[in-house]
Amino acid sequence: MISIQSLSFDMPGSTKSKRILNDINISIGKGECFGLVGESGSGKTSILKCLAGQFQGWEGAIAIQGKSLAETSLKERSNTMQMVFQDPYGALHPRHTIRKILNEPLAIKGLSDKSERILKALKDVGLDETFLPRYPHQLSGGQRQRVAIARAIILDPDIILLDEPTSALDVSVQAEILNLLTSLHRRHQLTYLMVSHDLGVIAHLCERVAVMKSGEIVEVVSRDDLVEGNVAHAYTKVLLQHALSRE
Repeated sequence: MISIQSLSFDMPGSTKSKRILNDINISIGKGECFGLVGESGSGKTSILKCLAGQFQGWEGAIAIQGKSLAETSLKERSNTMQMVFQDPYGALHPRHTIRKILNEPLAIKGLSDKSERILKALKDVGLDETFLPRYPHQLSGGQRQRVAIARAIILDPDIILLDEPTSALDVSVQAEILNLLTSLHRRHQLTYLMVSHDLGVIAHLCERVAVMKSGEIVEVVSRDDLVEGNVAHAYTKVLLQHALSRE
């Protein structure tokens, strides 16, 4: 489903560029939940931005469903892959109603069954039509993230990129959103690539995890090995110790 080979990326600077991704290799199967974990600045979100087309000029090869990303138009990419961002309030236009927010991607695609798709997407994320005339500021953080997820699934993509989708939410709401994502994954047979700094969040949703440090993948482990502490790299062990100390 997703193949990333020898991905490297240099971030342009005022005087010189800085390498933020170095020789990244990942293979994600159809219907898999794959996680990227590491401290801030490790390069996790940069991988998502390369996939989503927000970063250009990267080196290496990325293929989606066997087709090179370099040969895929933005329209094709949006049909196949959508992204859920960390901050639901920042991701939703503050002056647009929920109806307009959900209608926008459908209008861009020229789809005719807009009302049906909007109501179905809302139902899928646990909301109803009473939310349509509201604005983002009239919703709770969890409700806003549900709307953001509804917008991501409304075009029936195969892949969802998740950039810290629960980190801006209260702890009590985080579990609700994780359970929602788990349910959507099963019902829609979605493929997830999820970024998080929280090992607990990653272990809840992802079957395999790539541990990142300084723009490189230092280890790929299964969820079972992560939970049981069967990891090899010293940095992964440090992350586990930090996670346990917060419990």
